[in-house]
Order: sequence, then structure tokens, then C-alpha cells
Amino acid sequence: MLNCCILDCYVDEPACFGVPPFVSPYPRYIFGALADAGADGARIDYLTIDSLRAGGYRLEGAYDMVFLIGGAVVPGRYLGSKIGTAAEIRRIAENNRNQRFAVGGLISHVLPGGDNVILVHNDIEKFAFAFARGGGADERRSAGEIARWAVKGAGVVRHHPRFPDIICEVETSRGCPRESHCSFCSEGLYGPVEFREGGDIIAEVDALIAAGVSRFRLGRQADILQYRSDCSSFIRGFPRPEVSPLRELLAELRTRKDRGLISVLNIDNANPGTIAVFPEESSVILEDLAATVTPGDTMALGVESFDEEVVRRNNLKVSPSDAVRAIEIINEIGGKRIGSVPVLLPGVNLLHGLDGETMGTFETNFRYLSDIMERGLLVKRINIRQILTFPGTPAHMKKFVPGKSVENRFVYYRDRIRSEIEHAMLERIYPPGTIIRQCQVLETQAGYSYGKQIASYAITLKFPMELPLNSFCDAVIISHRERSLLALPCPININTLSQKSLELIPGISRKIASDIILARPFVAMDDAKKFLQNVSQEIIDSCFI
Repeated sequence: MLNCCILDCYVDEPACFGVPPFVSPYPRYIFGALADAGADGARIDYLTIDSLRAGGYRLEGAYDMVFLIGGAVVPGRYLGSKIGTAAEIRRIAENNRNQRFAVGGLISHVLPGGDNVILVHNDIEKFAFAFARGGGADERRSAGEIARWAVKGAGVVRHHPRFPDIICEVETSRGCPRESHCSFCSEGLYGPVEFREGGDIIAEVDALIAAGVSRFRLGRQADILQYRSDCSSFIRGFPRPEVSPLRELLAELRTRKDRGLISVLNIDNANPGTIAVFPEESSVILEDLAATVTPGDTMALGVESFDEEVVRRNNLKVSPSDAVRAIEIINEIGGKRIGSVPVLLPGVNLLHGLDGETMGTFETNFRYLSDIMERGLLVKRINIRQILTFPGTPAHMKKFVPGKSVENRFVYYRDRIRSEIEHAMLERIYPPGTIIRQCQVLETQAGYSYGKQIASYAITLKFPMELPLNSFCDAVIISHRERSLLALPCPININTLSQKSLELIPGISRKIASDIILARPFVAMDDAKKFLQNVSQEIIDSCFI
């Protein structure tokens, strides 16, 4: 019998995320493919890059094959986790010379091969299935195979080091439904868009629920609004979205939410061009999404640039004015608050390194974002990243390299966006007194604790106290930091808060904090109210004795 290992180095790809607490489809598909091919599940180990770091990047066991799911070439910062890098993957191969590795995911397109490394450029789950059957061809999977493997592989999540505190990324489609693609588009490399059947998605979700998962994100797709569009009618290169397929899928998911089987349901990518070209159909779909997702969700929009020349040269999805209109429509439908947070807000992705960028590009981006803010529109988060090109894309072939002056201008405006726009957005989205439910503590240092919800694009919370690692609490927002929020566990216990924590509450000075400590313990909230005259009612409502 085969001995196999699935080594999850985590993934952060344009249309797929798998950094804890997220679990990507990759390890689940591979486990399911191996099981479907007849491999014994008890002889398939699931490891993560974290466990290998602790052991000097050496595998303890010997395997017929290690199926390595690639990380990121340009690593990001993730609270509580660190994605595997290309350098680490090379080190793993070097430190385990007698072990064979099959590397999958988009990183396989940019890594060099090696004596003990097979780069799988198609589907690593299909390669795993063929390997377990005695072959090993680098081929594409079929929809029917994924339908089986997604269900058969669900149980592997129990071996994740963060289980059950995880959220599973669920694939709805692969490829981009546009007639032509952005210059850097990796989804376009897959060929014509392939949609999964709604029944197959629900079967996978049910299998994951049976395995102990309650949090999900429909995130593995280029455009959630285009789910199962027939791609027969195009306007400006976009197919007309079909309302009923996604509506039916969401209705099934809502029944599971209503039964308490799903505690978190999020979505990810949407194309702003779809909203701009088909506002009526998109609005209907957005209404259904807003009625289904967990409040506080984010619809990520690949705007990439507000510079019209950059848009033209890179065949980007949407013009600057249409991007603003898409943001406006999402705000109109998803901006209502449930449980003190907006239900569904847009996120804006911007890319640096696109062909045609000049020193003026970043000022243009800043100006459009400022206008969005001045119009009272909300953006949940602004993601500014360096372009990463993949072989086969026009951007990779052209290899545009911005000059030093352009690079400096990018850094200047990136920092201005963070300090002047993102911070203001945080204050509007999360005013003092906002309650954020079920936050998990992920790090503690220097007397502070840092945590997040297990949810899509969750904001980082900073608590001025040391809380038990991995514990959960509700949080009340008291003030704002750059790209994070200062919070206290909710409800706030006035009788036990430290001097430092009291002083951080808006309206409580150092002297008042001292007076509170001297007057404690209070028997009733009425006894404490004379010290809280300058504190907002929203925060007072979160206090108790």
C-alpha cells in the first residue's frame, strides 16, 4: 500500500486562499483523489508548513510521494500564520533529498524543478489520482472527478492544526468568464470558464459539515456574480449574469444557516465590470447575497488601477467611473447594518507594476479613492499589492519594470492611502461602540493581545491586556489604529479593567481612570455613570458591573 503525505504550505492566489484559518480546496481534493483511487486514508498524512518549520524542514516519515501545495512567491503578513515561501519550498526539497515531491498550485509555474521535485502545472489532485493508480500524468481534472473528490476529501480537515477553528474555501468555478482577460490574469490560463453544479457544491458543504466545519466562503472563483452564466450573450466583453443558479445555491445554504449548521458564510471575488455593464441583474444577485451572507462580509473587486491609460494597456475589467459606480451599487444594497456592522461592503484591489504606470498613476488612484470617501461610500478594505506575473500571460511576456522614481511615488501614495483613507474608512465602518462577535485571540505580546474573527478579510483587533491564546470573545471597539482596531472584551467589566485599559476608552482621562479605580467596586452601573459622562452611550451600553 502507498504511504503518501499532503504538505500544505498554504496558498494566496488571485482566486484561491488557504492561509489559516482558511483551508483551500487543494488538500481536500488531493485527499479525496487518493481515496477515490483506492489509497488507504490511514496511510495519508496531512502536514502543514508550520510543523516542518518546527522540525528544521525535515520530514519524519518516508513517503512514496509528498504532494506539496505551493505557497506564495511574495509572502504577506498574516496574523497568527505565515505562508510558505518559494525559498522554504526549495529548502524542504533540499533537506529531504531522498523524498519525492509533487508541487502543485500556481507556484509550480514559477519554481525551478529539481532531481526530487515534479512540478505539476495542471491539477495536482488529478496527478495524485493517477499516481495512486500507478501512473502520474500531468493532466486536467474533470467536473465529475471534483464532485467525487471534494466529498471524499472533506474529512482531512480534522487533521488541520487549527481544527475546528477553520473556514473552508469552496470553489464555484474556475477560469474567467470575460471574452478577453487582464494582462496578468492567471485564471485565463485555465481556458474557458468551468462552473460547478450547485448540487455538487452543496454535497461538499454537507460533507464538510459532517466533518465538523461550520464556516465557509464561496471564494474560489473569478466572479461570484457570473455563477453559471451561459456565456452566450456578451456586452463589452462580459456575459450576461444568470440570476437563478446563484439564487438556488444561496437558498440551500440559507436553510443550513437557519438550522445552525453554518455559523459563518462569506463570499469573495466579484468583477466590478459585471456590475457596471449589467446593473439590474447584478443588483438582484446582490440583494440575494446580502440576505444570505454573515454580516460584515466583503465583496473583493479587482479594480487594479484608476489610471485610464493603465486600464487600456492592460485590458483591465472596468473604467474608473464604472468602478466607482460598482462601489456605489454595493453600498446601496449591502451597506445596511445588522448587529452594528454593515452586511456587505466592497473591497478594492489595486496592483502596482502594471504596464503604462507613471508617477501620476498613484496620485490618480489616491484622487479616486478620496472622491469615493468624500461621497460617503464605504470600502471595507483597500488591498495594494505588487503584481506577480505567471508564464503565459501578456504581463509576464512584456515584463514591464517601473523606474525608481515611479517606485518611490508608489510608496508615497500607498502610505497616504493607508493613513488618510483607510483609517477614515475604519472610523466610519467601526465607530466606537461597534460590537464584533466571536473574535479569536491569535497572538499576545508586550501586554497586548491580537485577534480576529474567523471570517473573510477580518479586521485585526488589538486588546490592551493579555487574553488566553486561541480563546474567543466578543469585542467592543473603543478607538482606531492604522489598519486595526483597539477593542475591549465585551461586555466591559468596569470593576476589573486596568488603569491602562480605562484610559484608552474615549472620554476617560488619566485622572478619571484613577478615580474609577479608587471608587471601585461599584455595586450597580448607576454608581459608575458619574465617571462616564464624556463616554459615548454605545460604549456605556457595553459596560457592566
